[in-house]
Amino acid sequence: MLYKKMSLVGVKPDIYTFSILINCCCQLGKVFYGFCLLGEILKRGHQPDVITFTTLIKGLCLQGKIDFALKVFAKMSQTGIQPNEFTCNTLIHGFCSTDQVGLALQLKNNMSKWNCRPDVVSYCVIIDALCKGGLVDEALVVFSQMHRDINIVADLVVYNSLIDGLCNSGQLNEAKRLFDDMVSRGISADVTAYTCMIHGHCLHGQQEEARRYFDEMMHRGISPVTVTFSILIDSHCKDGKTGDAWGLFKLMDRVNIKPDRITYNSMLDGLCLAGLLQDAVKLFDSMVDRGLKPDVISCSTLIDGYCKNRKLDEAMQLFKKMKKNGLEPTIVTYTILLRGLYRDGRMKTAQRFLNEMQSFGVSPNEVTYYTILDGLCKNGKIVDAMELLESMEGTDILPNVEMYSILIHGLCQAGRLDDARKLFSEIPEKGLVPDFVTYTTMIAGLFHHRMFLEANKLIIQMEEKGCSPDSRTYDTIIKGFLEGKDTEKALLFLRKMRERKFAPSDSVVSLLISTLPAGELKNLQLFF
Repeated sequence: MLYKKMSLVGVKPDIYTFSILINCCCQLGKVFYGFCLLGEILKRGHQPDVITFTTLIKGLCLQGKIDFALKVFAKMSQTGIQPNEFTCNTLIHGFCSTDQVGLALQLKNNMSKWNCRPDVVSYCVIIDALCKGGLVDEALVVFSQMHRDINIVADLVVYNSLIDGLCNSGQLNEAKRLFDDMVSRGISADVTAYTCMIHGHCLHGQQEEARRYFDEMMHRGISPVTVTFSILIDSHCKDGKTGDAWGLFKLMDRVNIKPDRITYNSMLDGLCLAGLLQDAVKLFDSMVDRGLKPDVISCSTLIDGYCKNRKLDEAMQLFKKMKKNGLEPTIVTYTILLRGLYRDGRMKTAQRFLNEMQSFGVSPNEVTYYTILDGLCKNGKIVDAMELLESMEGTDILPNVEMYSILIHGLCQAGRLDDARKLFSEIPEKGLVPDFVTYTTMIAGLFHHRMFLEANKLIIQMEEKGCSPDSRTYDTIIKGFLEGKDTEKALLFLRKMRERKFAPSDSVVSLLISTLPAGELKNLQLFF
């Protein structure tokens, strides 16, 4: 509008006016109008300059039209207009944002052709893209090149990108070295640097070191942000340290930092995992009171808490409320509810939910099929479970070895040992390899039906296949041989169990004491 008024009153726009207008168009995503203005510039006899072309290139990069931007860059050079650092950095950023870091590196290396040099921005954008793409070693090479250039000094942004990349890739010692190097060069670590270090250590199970960085940050007067707290709270909750997580959550109030939905969801999950359902419900309600609307994850987490505490009615009420508030349940939500219903023996309700889920176009995933098969078997619906397994052959999700293990266990429990053995023999035909759980389940079934010779053969097969048993496998084998009065083999596997640093369960120890003759009980002490 203002541009039209200029024309009406006879004010002729110059190249600077046009460049401003082109920039406005590009920022608004109207790059086409920017090129129309370029035509107007030429029509009026003006010569577009480096700013004009750089602005257009930036507009194209913002829209992801990198190929077109590269053509404009080439045309600009052909017309005798030399690109500057800002032009090159704009295109480098465009390359990096579209995962074309190789082209960005080529452009950086060719900048001297246009009498310009890479600056800290050029290096920072490339290093950040390499780190985000998991190419941390390549990023360190570029960082070394940057250090060798006496005209460039690495800034905090560059260090933060590298520290984050190193932490995510598990190179925590290198991240610490770089963090200390940054501080030694007089660059003070900010909240981003500390948060990266905290996240990296939490990600790789080093919570104590993460907490050390958190405490150091607080001591230095650097205020953590919500993300910093959320990372630590989530890590503590997953590590079973709900008390420490709750302490951090309360600290957020004291330092006037508001938890967001992610913080609440992590804390809800922690409280539910610790069995503190009442506290989880209170936290859920306080979330609403603070004006934060629970999302599908919040509701699903609390529904899971209700289900694990066998409060199915409360879980169902929250599920209905969730849908009433416009939240669409995900496959995770349905799977949680199905697991709870099967555990409580509510087969008809579970089937109704399964039908509802499918009617809404929510397709079961592997976990859902596992849950249904497990629920059917534990509720004695072996035929239905077998039919479901067969029906999976026509879907995108094929049965895995865990599903076969469930069915084998169900068949053994139902006394259908022949069917269980047949199903076990079919596993390799499906391109699957039985794991120690499958073997343990089948061995337990054979021992239970006093088929000691067959069980022994399967144990030998398991060892020949290189399948490493766990403590439960050893317990099953030792118990089976003791019940079959074969104490020699029972003690042989007890010795193997202790060699692998496993301890027998209390029930197996009791059985050993009650089964072995008095003379052999003395030898038993050697195993403990």
